[in-house]
Amino acid sequence: MNPLHLSGYGVKLRVRNLQMRSELEVRDGRDGIAKPYATSFYRPRRFPYSSILIDGHSGYISLQAFHWLSKNRIPIFVMNFDGSVISSILPPMPIKADLCAAQVEASTVPTMKLKVARAIVDAKIARSIQVLEWLAERYDVSRDVPVVKREALKLRHARTVGAIRSVEGRVALKYWNAYGKVLPESLDFQGRMTSSHQNNATDPVNAALNYGYGFLEGECRRAINAVGLEPSVGFLHETSGYQTKQSLVYDLQEPFRWIADVTVMEAFESGVLDLPDFYFTGDDYRYRFDPEAKERFLGLLRERFNSAVKYKGRALKWDTVIEQKTVELGRYLVGRTGKLDFLEPSPNLQRADDSELRKRILSLSQSEERRLGLGKSTLHYLRKKAENGGSFKVYVKVQKRLTKRYCDVKSD
Repeated sequence: MNPLHLSGYGVKLRVRNLQMRSELEVRDGRDGIAKPYATSFYRPRRFPYSSILIDGHSGYISLQAFHWLSKNRIPIFVMNFDGSVISSILPPMPIKADLCAAQVEASTVPTMKLKVARAIVDAKIARSIQVLEWLAERYDVSRDVPVVKREALKLRHARTVGAIRSVEGRVALKYWNAYGKVLPESLDFQGRMTSSHQNNATDPVNAALNYGYGFLEGECRRAINAVGLEPSVGFLHETSGYQTKQSLVYDLQEPFRWIADVTVMEAFESGVLDLPDFYFTGDDYRYRFDPEAKERFLGLLRERFNSAVKYKGRALKWDTVIEQKTVELGRYLVGRTGKLDFLEPSPNLQRADDSELRKRILSLSQSEERRLGLGKSTLHYLRKKAENGGSFKVYVKVQKRLTKRYCDVKSD
């Protein structure tokens, strides 16, 4: 997961010196007249990025650039300012008639459709509970976790896809209520469950969530295209009656939405994003990102997608997990496996700044600090963050020393 992000006015992609070097010329856009254009050149099969993400306002891509990117298997995603994917240009997908036929047939068989939809929602709910438990390590939302779990138990009694969607909606309502409790009032987060599902965001948190989901949507489109499934034929979301609705893309996003949820929370906790990083425009009254803030947020998203997780004896990054799960869905649809599971792998969500560690840091005496051999600058940073409620990271060695001190006190 290493997308090339292009934004602003004047984005340009073309192929230069076709016969001698065949270099892809990439010019980033600019948001102000004073900012110079940044141009880079790449030889065939030496492009260091996994995809190209464009949310520029003007520019062009030559036909030769499309050909170059297609041969190098580099997808392009054109995004609106709010994170919605306007268009995608993907490498040629493999032609798998048996897979597409099995997918279409499965979407019309109620029992098969129910199994796929249940597997998707089961994983989404499990991740939602895991995110709340992660929040409960620092915030007072421990009472909300059992409420969500009780609501989730109703999934086992759902006998139709409509009933599954109903359970999913009730769980989501409780989940977003708890999620919003820990955010500062100044961010004015009122939840996600509105008639428009906050596509037209009027608060910074929903604006960031929308952009994170758009980022995720691009990865799901890429995975579906690589495997050879039909993106318009879904199971949880109704099969689309028009080309622009990508029902299977929406389905595949559900078990992985937690990636955006956690990243957005971390962004506001750490100060990577804050209220001044967003602004309204007078034409539609929707929040927009400041360009520099968007770059910082994309950096966090890349970091989260590139975090490793163990799955079937291998260490995989989350973009690879998405593609692996898409492969498994295809195998299930053609009958090569009788099991479909989106629950594994499970992310390792642990806080380095939980409430217990904050208490330990604030309770350290000078003699204990010397005995533990912690540096003054390290302690100053940790104590300052612990006092003002800010998010912080603790190196493994420091955390072990603090944990050892806590265990010693408990044993005494």
